Amino acid sequence: MRVNDDARGFTLIELMTVVIILSILAGISLLRFYDMRNTARAAEVTGDFRSVLIGSYNYYSDYQTWPPDGAPGIVPPALAPYIPASSNFSKGYYTLDFDNLGLGGGAYMIGVTVTSTDPELMKKLIMNLGSKAPFFSAGGTLTYIIVGADGKS
Repeated sequence: MRVNDDARGFTLIELMTVVIILSILAGISLLRFYDMRNTARAAEVTGDFRSVLIGSYNYYSDYQTWPPDGAPGIVPPALAPYIPASSNFSKGYYTLDFDNLGLGGGAYMIGVTVTSTDPELMKKLIMNLGSKAPFFSAGGTLTYIIVGADGKS
């Protein structure tokens, strides 16, 4: 029996080895992609969150009162001129909620809440923003409490 030394190509074992190695590399890169995506989303949420905080302070500076309450996912109309036009309180992966909690007697507490169903995104947000006062985290929400500038609340 004669062995053909001129045979070209790869054996099935060599092909399977390459496929397995490529699958492992693709799995690793996919995990890194999801982590980087959540990092980018957390940075976006942090930026939106900060713009709402600064807009609230600017509104207070102009009117000596806090902006009126807004519904979850909707920019309060009074606050809209004080935040970037591109700000959106509702995206597929998070919702912002601006709450004006009047306590009576001129005392106010303003809550800005981020809600997400993605636990990895919430972990990144807590890492970026914090979880100690004035931040409070519960479940899929992270709330920042603004104490009124009048010092009574």
